[in-house]
Amino acid sequence: MTNIILCGKTTDTSISDALLPALYAHGNVQYYSPQRLTRHNDETIKFLVYDCEKIPDIELDKGILLFKNSFDSRGQACVPSGFSCVPETKNLHAAAMLQGTDAAAITCGTSPKDTISIAGLDESNAALSLQRSIITVDGTVLEPHDFTVKLVSKLGPHRILAVCAVLLIAGIDSFQGYVI
Repeated sequence: MTNIILCGKTTDTSISDALLPALYAHGNVQYYSPQRLTRHNDETIKFLVYDCEKIPDIELDKGILLFKNSFDSRGQACVPSGFSCVPETKNLHAAAMLQGTDAAAITCGTSPKDTISIAGLDESNAALSLQRSIITVDGTVLEPHDFTVKLVSKLGPHRILAVCAVLLIAGIDSFQGYVI
């Protein structure tokens, strides 16, 4: 099971509204937030998504920590080294909180410095670039490559990047492209 923690205001559903359907396409999802508890069906859970405002005490070896732009935490948190952290480049609160930790930061944005960036975008498709190697939750090394995304709903660049970052880190094959 892949553990995914969404950090930011729980009333900010922009990421979870895009992420959950994308995950459902690749396995069963159980989702927790203060407002909602859902499970896609009774089969084995592949993804556990926990939506919270602050980073909880994490007693797990590995997973994905996805920072919403609404994340606003001061100070340092204990993030296990087996967690991949996904902040948007502009998220200064997340960047400051991650500074000095051993957690792998996988940035998303439109800059050549970002780990994952958008190379092209139109109404129904996006071209993304993984610009540096990353390690998936199962320990596989993904080398830099380009991949396509078919957009079934209108999404902005931040949401596309965040969802694709989670799919990549979760080990979902990008070579056939994603549908989100």
